[in-house]
Amino acid sequence: MYRLSGVLGFLLILGYALGNDAATRFQQAIERHGGDAYRALAQRGIKIDYDITSEYGGKSAAKRTLHIKGTKRLTETRYGDDELIIGFDGNKGWRKNEYLSSSIAQEDEAAVKDTLYTHFVLIPHWLSVGTLVGGEDSKLPDGRPAYRITVQLPEPDHQRHLPKKPDNKLHCFLNEQNQIVGMEYQQVDYETDKISRVGVVYHGQRAVPTPQGEVTMPIETRMYVDGRHVATYVMTAVDAQTELADTLFQRPPHGTPPAVRDNLPVKVPFKFSTNSLYVQIWLNGKGPYWIIYDTGASSTWIDDAIVKEAGLEKIPNSDYWATMVYGAFPSYRVRVRSLKVGEAEVRNVVIGGGAVWRTPLGNDSIEGKRVIGLLGRETIAAFQTTVNFADRTITFEPHDAPMPEGTVIPFEMAGDHIMVTMTVGQKEQPIRMIVDTGAAINLLPPSYKHDKNDGPAMTIEQWYKRLGEFFEGDDYSFFTGDLRVYRINRMRLGSLQFHSVYAYHKLSENARSDSVTALMTRHGLLGVPIMRHYKVTYNYFREVMVWQPNTEAERAADNAGYGIWWRKQGKDLIVRWVMPMSDADMAGVKAGDKIVLIDGQSPANWTEKQLVDRLSYTRVGRPLKLTVERAGKRLEFNLTASNYEL
Repeated sequence: MYRLSGVLGFLLILGYALGNDAATRFQQAIERHGGDAYRALAQRGIKIDYDITSEYGGKSAAKRTLHIKGTKRLTETRYGDDELIIGFDGNKGWRKNEYLSSSIAQEDEAAVKDTLYTHFVLIPHWLSVGTLVGGEDSKLPDGRPAYRITVQLPEPDHQRHLPKKPDNKLHCFLNEQNQIVGMEYQQVDYETDKISRVGVVYHGQRAVPTPQGEVTMPIETRMYVDGRHVATYVMTAVDAQTELADTLFQRPPHGTPPAVRDNLPVKVPFKFSTNSLYVQIWLNGKGPYWIIYDTGASSTWIDDAIVKEAGLEKIPNSDYWATMVYGAFPSYRVRVRSLKVGEAEVRNVVIGGGAVWRTPLGNDSIEGKRVIGLLGRETIAAFQTTVNFADRTITFEPHDAPMPEGTVIPFEMAGDHIMVTMTVGQKEQPIRMIVDTGAAINLLPPSYKHDKNDGPAMTIEQWYKRLGEFFEGDDYSFFTGDLRVYRINRMRLGSLQFHSVYAYHKLSENARSDSVTALMTRHGLLGVPIMRHYKVTYNYFREVMVWQPNTEAERAADNAGYGIWWRKQGKDLIVRWVMPMSDADMAGVKAGDKIVLIDGQSPANWTEKQLVDRLSYTRVGRPLKLTVERAGKRLEFNLTASNYEL
């Protein structure tokens, strides 16, 4: 009692010094909700069960169990019997999705650290980590009047590099009875640097027994982002009696992958079209179906019609919104007894079903058969896989198979995606990229700041206008809005160097894809145009890739050239089109130029094969001396071959 009265006396003095009753009311609120019992909740730990209803574009139900002990967190989210676990042991974060236990990317870990004190249970500890700066009459995130108390947190180390910083203020809302009725704080997106305002409103009260006495906790929690109601959490059970062991928050080992090992390794062919990899799969013995092999897909996702045709079991209460570069689409989880990629098989896996027909994939076909969706993480991660672009095969091996020789690239897991750090330009600006075999393009993240020395740039409208010249006036403007296209002179991944990389750059949320929806990614995409010149081995259990460059003979088949498309016109050789921002374009070669000399020799009697081998398909770095005739004048250009991937 003496200690408590001393604290109250200090807070009364502090409240007087602040010129308001914020300190007093804050302490009274703590006492009203349980006093010492409320303060002790986080010390022993607490387990809370919630039912969740999400409002993101529609409703989807989930169940969540939250464990809190000090700065340690463990969150188990279930859609039916499909479960995702995310943990933070006080130092490092991790996640376990089905059988795979993995580290989490630095962005995800920073986001976890930012929310360590943003739960009702942690409110009594705010003053131990921050400073009370005052209180005032205000409004709850839902617009109702309330008294707002503000605590200032110090800037954490992981925020110091940010160009835009959150204010790191925690706001607690009280009603006239000094009940805690809400919370508010700023939240950072660590790739876009976007700062959002997160609000929480509490409804209802429940007495929770603890060893120190009863604590009054909210039954319903409604969450708002930038004023929009996005989710509702309803407490269904709570245990504040059982002390939580620290080991609960430690990263668990991997589970047993669902891969059938008996016939491994197996080599599966793929069709390579429009920079996408298409493989055939069988679902519960039904098929074959064409699907895109996609390391950027967090889950295998197939069309509604195939779910029915293959007789797949829908998991009850598993509705969710699948988010991809095309946008977010209503989906649900289904259980598959057997999923085979060629002869590589996984059993009893949970995948997604949904409205594939609403995406651009809905119009995709191979050999006259429609493409049914994306082959994603839960299948690919069960194996060690090697994608060989030279011979158009994917090799499936056990996850513990020896790794090949080559350049080892460690990676992190951002959600269910492979995440790496690359650098751009001579200044080696760091960028965060998802390694995505489903990306037909390279996409730079919004955080990238273009330097003119990194390479030439075009607006998206200029780019597609120029491409339209090649495609004879067809409208290929798949992207619109705040996008740029660059030819990047130099990019680096570990010790690997890439040159003349064509990449799109999303400058803002106004950048749009097709007429469907915004490009829904905060990360960049390392796509097929870069990786197609390598054999790439993926091992999710070890969290590493191995990159092996194509052999000299394989490189000869790469699409390397000078950016010139040409045509025969009688005995004359005419430049038909020039690739935007290519060597030829930058040097000044123009459509309509008459090619009179190639390396000092007349091409008048060259065969078409000779022309193709010299001008269109050659090795990277090979020089070319080109002499053209334009308006009666001869012009000479010295060019260097690069890979020009559309």
